[in-house]
Amino acid sequence: MMKKVVLLAFVGFFLFLGFGYFLSTKDQEKQNPIAQEQAVSVAKNEVTIKKEGKIIYQYYYTVDAITKEEEEPVPDFLEGLNREQLQSIYTGWQIVYFSPEKVILRCSVKGKSSEVFLLKEYEGYLAVFVEDLDKKMRLKEVTQVPISVLPEPERQELKEGIYVLGEENLVRLLSDFTS
Repeated sequence: MMKKVVLLAFVGFFLFLGFGYFLSTKDQEKQNPIAQEQAVSVAKNEVTIKKEGKIIYQYYYTVDAITKEEEEPVPDFLEGLNREQLQSIYTGWQIVYFSPEKVILRCSVKGKSSEVFLLKEYEGYLAVFVEDLDKKMRLKEVTQVPISVLPEPERQELKEGIYVLGEENLVRLLSDFTS
């Protein structure tokens, strides 16, 4: 008799265990469609690049600490890509900003930029020359600063020419001459 009671207790225990498992899987099935729906909605809201957007390439030159930018429309092969996909294409670049309308990519270039300016006298005024691709200086602009108002040492420097590396340095030096 004792064996029958113990056997019935084991059978009852396993029946309740099986019934509990059945009920818990039913609850998971009810919750699963919601989780799947949320996963789909998150995937639908993923940020991707639009065709109408723009890509900005920034080149940071380590020697003279100059950053140059080039802006282009989104190429066809980048349309619809998310941040991770873009990073896999531009492995040597840092994604500085990412939105459907605008992406900024930055890369460091060991060396100096090609921006070389020359401040020099031109027809009695302070003028800015820029070095072109053939390494020749061409006139960029003539300022309204007459050389005659500058102290003699600066006039002499400008007659010989002052080479300036980078646009930021050019702006700084021009503001010194105009103040």
